Amino acid sequence: MPRPIDPNRLQPAGYPFRLDIETQFTDMDVGAHLNNIAIARFYESARVRSNLDLFGRNFLRRGAPFLIVLAEANIRYLAEGNFPDPVQVGCGIHRIGNSSFVMQQGLFQNGACIGLCDCVMVLTSDGKPTRIPAGVRTAMQGILLPDTHH
Repeated sequence: MPRPIDPNRLQPAGYPFRLDIETQFTDMDVGAHLNNIAIARFYESARVRSNLDLFGRNFLRRGAPFLIVLAEANIRYLAEGNFPDPVQVGCGIHRIGNSSFVMQQGLFQNGACIGLCDCVMVLTSDGKPTRIPAGVRTAMQGILLPDTHH
């Protein structure tokens, strides 16, 4: 039995960060649908862009005070996507822990939600989980999804 989906996740406006992405001919599979690798890349692009907004460019540089590691990604396909229509990926933070956070994403094409992605991201330093700094935590709270305010 499929898990119920929060209706807010099915609307682009439900996400505080959104990124528009043009699809490419090479994003198609033999059935002329957007393939699973392209879809994973769309989610990754939006995650990195939202992290750039949150953490600045320093988190991408060698010697940064911390790195952000993708520990888990779960993709749920809801409908087919097609080339050449663009997609929009929405991102928001679902939960903030001590050294990790859960980002939730929605993938939209022509106004319809075609997929969802939940990711566990971990801040690390010297290869070990590190506490989320207070200033970073405050910035993250700015893109908490509506249902996550406690």
